[in-house]
Order: sequence, then C-alpha cells, then structure tokens
Amino acid sequence: MFSFSGMVSANSGPVYWQGYPSSEIMSVARNSPITVQEENLLFDFSDYNDSDYSISGKITAVYKMVNPTNGPQSVQMAFPFVGALEGLSPDSVVVTAGDSVLPYDLYIGEAVNAHGTPGQKEKGTSFDFAGIVEAVTNELYRAKNFADNEKGRLYIFDVTPTADQRINFAVEFNLDDKKTKVFAQGFNRYERDGEKTKIAAGCYEPQTLEIMVLGEDIDFRTDAYSDGALQEKTGLFSSQISVREVTLKQYLLEYVKKNAHKENEGMISDTQLYNLYAKSLDQYFTENMGFCFEHDLLAQGHHKRILTLVYTVEFPPDGEKEVGVNCRISGTMDKTKTVSPLYSFDYMLNPAENWSDFENLNIKIITPPEAPYIVESSIKLAQEENRVYTAILADLPADDLSFALYAKEKITLMDKVAGSLRNSFGYFIFFLPFVTVFFIIVMIIFIRVNSAYKKL
Repeated sequence: MFSFSGMVSANSGPVYWQGYPSSEIMSVARNSPITVQEENLLFDFSDYNDSDYSISGKITAVYKMVNPTNGPQSVQMAFPFVGALEGLSPDSVVVTAGDSVLPYDLYIGEAVNAHGTPGQKEKGTSFDFAGIVEAVTNELYRAKNFADNEKGRLYIFDVTPTADQRINFAVEFNLDDKKTKVFAQGFNRYERDGEKTKIAAGCYEPQTLEIMVLGEDIDFRTDAYSDGALQEKTGLFSSQISVREVTLKQYLLEYVKKNAHKENEGMISDTQLYNLYAKSLDQYFTENMGFCFEHDLLAQGHHKRILTLVYTVEFPPDGEKEVGVNCRISGTMDKTKTVSPLYSFDYMLNPAENWSDFENLNIKIITPPEAPYIVESSIKLAQEENRVYTAILADLPADDLSFALYAKEKITLMDKVAGSLRNSFGYFIFFLPFVTVFFIIVMIIFIRVNSAYKKL
C-alpha cells in the first residue's frame, strides 16, 4: 500500500556543522625568554549563541607571564583564530596587559573550506598555527592579471526609468581576456558567447552602474528592455555615460570600504584589505576569462578564514605582567550518530610550547543548559557543581584540549539507534510507530480475509 525508497529527510537544518579550533597565544620569536607561571583558561557557554546551527561561547585566557632577565623585554605575541571578517568587531577579540587594552594588527589568512552540508566533515584545512604565524606578512600581493598601481578607465552609467515600471538596462561589448579585464558593479546578469559579452541590471528607480576596464579599451553598446529575457526593447529610460581614469588599488580600496567591513572599520590595514580583494579579483579574472562581478568579491567577507592578531607586550626587568585574551569559540555540531546534537570543541595548547617555560594550567568549563554534560574529553575533568567542570595541571598536557557537550550524561545505545533512524528517515521517524501499527492492522485484516476466502 505504501513504498519507501532512498533516504527521507525533512530536517530544517543541517545534521553536521563544522566548527573550528581556537589557540593559545604564542611568541612570534621562538627564542623569547618569557615564561608562563600560570594560566587560567575559562570556557563559558552559559550565555551561548546558536545562530550558526552550533553552540558558541566565550573563552577567557589569563596568563601570569614573567620576564626573568635583568633587562626590559618588548615581546611580540600572536593570537590566531578562525572567523569571518563580516561581523567581526573591535569587541570580538580583546587583548589586555594588566589593566590596559592592547592595540593589535589584524592579518588575514587563507579561507577554510565551506561547511554546513549534512554529513560533510572538514578536510584539508591545516591548523598548524605556528606555521600560520610565520606566514604573516605586510608585503603587497602581486597579481598575475594586473599591477596595484595600474591605471584603468572607470565607466559610470547613470540610468533613470522614465515610466512607473522596471526596465532591464543592458550593456554589450566584446571582451578579449588576453588584452582586457573588466570589473562590473551594480549588474546582476551575465551572458557570454566567446568574446561577445552582455551584462544587465534591473532598474526600478534611478541607479548608478560602474564598469572598470583594465588593459585595452572596449566599445560599449547600451539598450533597455521591458522583459527579463531581454527581447522587447523599450525607450522608457534615459542614460548618461561618463568616464574617468582611476588607479586599481585606490579604486578597489574605496569600493571595499564603501560596501563592506563597516563593523570592523579601522581594524584592518589597507595592505591587508587590498591583498584579500586583489587576490580574489586576480583569481576571478583567471577563472572567468577576464571578467568579475562585484558580488564575487564581497563574498570574501563571509568566508571563514584564519585570522591572526599580532601585538606587543612590554615587560620591565625581572618583572611580570598579566596578559589576557577574550574571544568567542564555535563548536562542531554533529547529529549524524546521536538523537541529540553532539557539540565538539578543540583548543590548541601546543603553541604555548614556544615560551621558555610553562606551568600551572587551570581549566574551567561552564556548560550550557541545552547540553550540560561533558561526555568526551582529552583531559580528565572533575565535575565541581551543576554544569561546571574543572582540571588542574602542573604543566602542559601531551595533547591539545578537546571536549564534547551533550544533552544527557551519557550517550546510550538508544541515543545512537534513534539517531541512526532519524538520519535515515528524517522527521518521518515520528510517524513511524503509527505507520507500523497501520501495517499490522492491514496484515491482520488481509490474513483473516484470505483465511475466510479459503474456507469458502
């Protein structure tokens, strides 16, 4: 009466969402004489945020650091972490020395893989934070398709519909990617057949569109259409075209600052911004035969990537400083094997080996009400009170810290079975008992009817 095949899934969100590790601070110079006499490491999930399908919380790491030499020490330190530039604000990460909040330079690293697909696990991302810090640079990115001081022509199209209806403003041109590169702003449609290229933008009201041309100049042909298929031309518009010469680096920086990173204005240097977006533009020119849309560049701000804060702490002779870092940590959510989500967190302790000496690590974890139990941990933890776990270590452990939060005190066999069924049938699993009863009733009726038929 019913047939089922394949996997049924009605999940409203992913069953696997990748999180990323956080790290200890480290000395940029490997021969630093500074020692760490004590670290108090707090993970606080009591006021967690689950906007990214997983649990996130706050990390506070406070270090008692000592300068054992008889001279002052100016020590450059680094704190690498994984995050997106979009939404990053000055209070996302706070570094302190004593009672002072320290300024820092933010360095932008490579993007990590996309995540969120059910069952997809992160592959190929390296979290060798020591190697990441060594790769930090202020050198300007050198592109294959352009130079940072290269001058181009910026074409500005001021388009105004003259009736109370939408028009589709189209620009046609021939693009030889070996001679010319084009960056388009404000357009949302792209067609190409060999060198013949057409881009278009829907205009409900007056709109300004821009096309930047690098290399040999090109001729533009403009039209407007009343339909989305760009078949029915209309004269119900006016347009003005102006052109001016611009330098690529200046134009790119002005465009980025105008359209992105308003939350973190002043946090990122012009060199780091240029390097990020120039590299992306260079890649799109190569992959898309000399053409790039603005939204391709703006997407860079949403990608999770490795970011590194670099700052300097001043130590007096034979003196000590209390250095602290406060940031957020995001966990990996996994519902592929259990009925409730399992939230896993990783914290890289190995960068602390860069200090001359390290001892006395105190760990405290405050779990969230929705997942109050730690069911897995690389370090033995003691449950001090409700939703509070602690560990006291004389020195650094052999392995990095990892732990997992769950809704129950233990992951039972029933949790695993229910999780497996749920991932096979999706939320249809809730109707499975009713369907089973229905099938039993049908089978009983069938057997009785068949038995009565044989007697006749």
